[in-house]
Amino acid sequence: MKTVVIISGEARSFDVCYPSQYWQVYRHYEPDLHFFVTVKDDDDAWKMDVLLEKHKNVSIQKLPDPDILYMPPGDAGKFAPYANAAPDRNLMLQHWGNKKAFEFMLSHCEGSAPEVVIRMRADIFFHSFNKPYTPDTNECFTPWWGRFGGVNDRFAVMGATAANRYFNIYDKIPELLEQGCPFHPETLVYESLRKQGALVTRDLKTAFSTIRKNGQQRPPEIMLEDLADLSA
Repeated sequence: MKTVVIISGEARSFDVCYPSQYWQVYRHYEPDLHFFVTVKDDDDAWKMDVLLEKHKNVSIQKLPDPDILYMPPGDAGKFAPYANAAPDRNLMLQHWGNKKAFEFMLSHCEGSAPEVVIRMRADIFFHSFNKPYTPDTNECFTPWWGRFGGVNDRFAVMGATAANRYFNIYDKIPELLEQGCPFHPETLVYESLRKQGALVTRDLKTAFSTIRKNGQQRPPEIMLEDLADLSA
């Protein structure tokens, strides 16, 4: 199993975004390409079946939202480098979904680790993508933009060891917050990778927008600090 794509969260606008994802990303990793999808079991979940029309190796699970037993303290996100874009419960569901998606992938790997793991959200529409070199097992490529003080948490290309650290943050959140980390998605992903020795590179050359269910487009979010680091 050379390359796996892990998609988690809500299906949202996947039917609209898939053609761009295929053309810009997926086709470069064929033919040994496997999809593992864990999405919320809602009215949009059927959209993930689009994958079955073009790809042979597709595994999909649709899950209801769980009861979130742990919620961060109310002030845990107040000192984040940038304001959180969603309520705390939604962010906890994001981390839970990542964990379940990674477990789903492992249950199908039969002891053989993939060479490349791609983190993908269902609602991102690609404008460009330059395929990077094959990452080492402990290496994670993330976009140079949309970092918000950490790393872009919507898309990444990584090795198997780094993927274990990228997707399995949910159970580590209480410990990370106790150590002083803010409750903030991009910061938590970066800290999980850094703390466990993964090499994070922010030179993934790609651009994508987020397409909401109503068709509204959220363009690439490029901060001044991103541009400053890029030109350094």
